Amino acid sequence: MKLFSFILFSIIASSAFAQSPLMAHVDSDSIIPKMESYLYAMTELQAYSQNMQKQFGGKEAEMEAYYMDVMDKGKKGILSPKEQKDAEAKLQEMQAKLQQFAQEMEAQMMEKEKTLMKPVTDEYNNAIKAVCKQYGYGFVLDKKLILYSEGGIDATEKVKTALKIK
Repeated sequence: MKLFSFILFSIIASSAFAQSPLMAHVDSDSIIPKMESYLYAMTELQAYSQNMQKQFGGKEAEMEAYYMDVMDKGKKGILSPKEQKDAEAKLQEMQAKLQQFAQEMEAQMMEKEKTLMKPVTDEYNNAIKAVCKQYGYGFVLDKKLILYSEGGIDATEKVKTALKIK
C-alpha cells in the first residue's frame, strides 16, 4: 500500500511539474527607450518641462526685478519706513507665490508624465502578453528583478519583435 501511495504521489507531482508554466525574463531597459511611443512621450514631456521652466523663470525674474528696485530705492533713501515695510511684505508674498507655483508645477509635471507614459506601458504590457500567449510563457519578469539566474528564457528579442523594434 505504501508503494502504491508513493507511485501515485510521484505521478501527480511529476504531472504538476510538467504542466508548470514557463518563466521568461526581459530587459526592459533595452526595450522601452527604443519604443516610438516612449520617444514621443519623452519629447512631449521635455517640451512641457521647458514651457513650465520658462513660466517659472518669468515669475522669478519679475520678483528679482522688484527686489532690485526696492534695494536701489533703499540705498538712495527714497523709501519711507512704511514703504520699506510694505515692500518687504510684498516680497514675502511674491516668494510664497513663487514657491506655491513651483509645487504646482511639480504636480503638473508628474501628472503630465503619468498621462504620457500610460500608452507606453499599455503598449509594452500588451506586447509582453502577446509574446506570452504565442510562446506559452506563464510568467515574465524584468531582468532587474532577478537576483540570480542560470540561463532561463530571455524573451527580450521576442518582445522587441512584437513592438517592431530593431
